[in-house]
Amino acid sequence: MQIDIYSDPHLYDAAHIWKTNDIEFITNCALEYGGPILEMASGTGRLAIPLINKGFNYTGVELSKPFVEFTKKRLEPIKGNHDIIQGDMKSIDLNKKYKFIFIGFNAICHLLTNKELSKFFSCVYTHLMDGGSFLIDTFVPNPIFLYRPKKKTHVMEFDLPNGECCVVNEINQYDPDTQINHIKWFFESSKVDEFLFDMHMIYPDTMDRLLNESGFIIHDKLGGYDKSPFSSESHLQIYLCTK
Repeated sequence: MQIDIYSDPHLYDAAHIWKTNDIEFITNCALEYGGPILEMASGTGRLAIPLINKGFNYTGVELSKPFVEFTKKRLEPIKGNHDIIQGDMKSIDLNKKYKFIFIGFNAICHLLTNKELSKFFSCVYTHLMDGGSFLIDTFVPNPIFLYRPKKKTHVMEFDLPNGECCVVNEINQYDPDTQINHIKWFFESSKVDEFLFDMHMIYPDTMDRLLNESGFIIHDKLGGYDKSPFSSESHLQIYLCTK
């Protein structure tokens, strides 16, 4: 059966429970740059919670209605100034400006064309205060991964919301003309479900060019959460930009 993990926040959180290595980095960036904060593609509130707990005025924009509803309930008990808004991060108009805007955990790769990336950057630019900071956190496309044999590859294991162990295997088909990686995950437990999704493989030279064309100044480019400089060996490309 084909499933939509972006319609099931409980399943999404269970599958990504391991992702914690960016929390301290994002929080420290927020402490350095200040609020108010806008997170694009805010998901299920994973990064919202530590920021709100630090006292920041936080807004999250998320396309998935189930994720928005889930996150609003999740944040209800937490005191502070926070809002989760359903909308398209390429075109939303919040009629407000923010000192720190970020998009984390590869979410930018769901913008499948350079045109969509440019629209997104324009939207961010409109919402960023003069002197504000814009952060992008995503992976560097790896040819070994993109062009691997067309057979199942083990990705991870996690416990489903019902407690059952689930093994995730993956097959991908990369199109070098569109730079889109078509990915199929197999969620294998007592049954086998399939999750299909596409990701835009955004190379650093493309990111550099589109950011510059959109009016951003790349203040720094890092290769990891330890703030190591970006290099040809980096697995991450983390951009810190200003207007």
